[in-house]
Amino acid sequence: MIFLKVLVMSYSLSSLDEIKIKNREHTISKLETGDLIKLKVDILPILYHYAIVEKQGDRLYIYHLQTDKINSTGGNLICEPLDKYIKGKDIISVTKSNLGSKDLSKMYEALKGYKYDFINFNCEHYVNFATDKKLISNQVFKWGSIIAIGVLVTYLIRKNKI
Repeated sequence: MIFLKVLVMSYSLSSLDEIKIKNREHTISKLETGDLIKLKVDILPILYHYAIVEKQGDRLYIYHLQTDKINSTGGNLICEPLDKYIKGKDIISVTKSNLGSKDLSKMYEALKGYKYDFINFNCEHYVNFATDKKLISNQVFKWGSIIAIGVLVTYLIRKNKI
């Protein structure tokens, strides 16, 4: 533990930031069509945002659901330049998939009319549907379970059961 403190103290914060930026740039330079990316959410860092990458020539785009953006059909599934969206966001992980550009286009056409819904159709639902054909969100399940347990414990405490 002391070694770790000495190691951290030997690097200035600017050096650590430089390493973080270089790692991020390296990760971005390796992205390909079909890569699934997991990002930290700005507003609530205990939640994650998911997107699918498409490489068109030397440009990278992402397909994702965004609550404050609307596509031409009124839905929230959008495709936008990757660098525009992830500026300043932390990339948590990248997972390879077998999705190609045709798959992404077909899925976009089929789902572009859908509105974002945290419980039933969020960005994680979209990515899981694209890869596993299952509309599932582990975040919704996890946070729903935590809230349900909290409500149950609160109820039991108020009724003097525990």
